[in-house]
Amino acid sequence: MAHRSRSRAFFLLALALSATMLVSGCGHDEKKSADKTPAQVMETAKKHFDEASSVHIALSTASRPPDGNGVLGATGDVTHDPAFKGDVKAFLSGLTATVPITSVDGKVYAKLPFATKYAPIDPSRYGAPDPADFADPDNGLSALLTQMEGLKKGKEKRSGETILTTYTGTIPGDAVKKIIPSAVAKETYEASVGVDEEGYATTVTVTGPFFTGSDDVTYDVKLTGYDKGVKITAPAS
Repeated sequence: MAHRSRSRAFFLLALALSATMLVSGCGHDEKKSADKTPAQVMETAKKHFDEASSVHIALSTASRPPDGNGVLGATGDVTHDPAFKGDVKAFLSGLTATVPITSVDGKVYAKLPFATKYAPIDPSRYGAPDPADFADPDNGLSALLTQMEGLKKGKEKRSGETILTTYTGTIPGDAVKKIIPSAVAKETYEASVGVDEEGYATTVTVTGPFFTGSDDVTYDVKLTGYDKGVKITAPAS
């Protein structure tokens, strides 16, 4: 009986020690996460984007240029081949058009209005970027995260079932211009990034001068569908 009691006591002691170590370890991880600086949070968010096999992007603005051409939005999947497949919404000489776009192997294909097939285009003629460049780790969307200046951690907010922590700062215009060509390189843009509990950037908002003769414009970017393994190939032409 005494032997059995001692064995039970040792078992309970080991169990208690394991629980203590587990709780201590969890607390350490939480503390480590909480102790990250805003810059470290942005570096982690950039790493998640750059290492994902694919990311779904939805870029939009409620504004439009008084005249000329401008990008009003883009929705689709981007990979680090780099490649993009989706739709680009553009304002072209007073008209709004949503154009199916595929960009792969350094070529951009579009199914222009009234066309029945994809054809190669030069997106700069329409005031648009090559959307595959969104995946560029040095000049694409993720690069904006680590080029933010004056970073500050804001409040937490709920987005559906996800809790996001907001980080604010400014981004140099020359970095923004690589994403949205109508941006002004010499200007500075206000930016806000929403990061989820796992360290993924899910929202990016950029505000500043984009259209000549208009007030400041806000572009919203939603990043979802990380690492879905989307495959993109050139369309039949």
